[in-house]
Amino acid sequence: MSFDRRSHPLTQRVALALGAALLLASAAHAAQATAPNEPADACPALRHIVEATDFKQLHDQPTAQLPGMSGAQDCRANQHAYDCHWRAHWQADGVINDPLEEFGADIAACFPNVVHDVNTPTRQHFVVTTADRRVSITASVQGQNELRLRVTR
Repeated sequence: MSFDRRSHPLTQRVALALGAALLLASAAHAAQATAPNEPADACPALRHIVEATDFKQLHDQPTAQLPGMSGAQDCRANQHAYDCHWRAHWQADGVINDPLEEFGADIAACFPNVVHDVNTPTRQHFVVTTADRRVSITASVQGQNELRLRVTR
C-alpha cells in the first residue's frame, strides 16, 4: 500500500508516528550499544601487532594502535620486540574493575592459541602460538591506570 495524496490523513499520521517511534527506538538501541565507559575493541590491533614480521614497521601503521594510545610516540620497537605504554581511558565497567584485568581478558579472548601463564595484580603474561612463531605478550601496570604492553618473539 503506498501513501500518496489520496490516502486518508489519519492513516498518514499513524504511519508517520510509527516511523518516528521506530527511529527513536533504533537511536536508543545504538546509544546503548556504544556505552561511553566501555573500552574499544583491542583485538584488531593486538592481532596486527602479533602477526607483524618486523615490529619496527608498526609505527607507520594505524591498525597497530591500541585503544587509548595517543600515537606511535608511546611505543618503542625493534625487529623482535614491541613495547608500548599508555593511560587506560575507560572506567570500571561493573564486571571487571581494573584496566589490567580488562586488557588481560581482551588478550585472552583475541587469540585461539593462547596460554595465560602469569596472572598477578600487576602483571599478566601470555604465550601465543601461531603457524610461524611463538609470541610472548606481557601486560603490566606502570602506575595508576597506566598500562604497558610488551610483545616479543
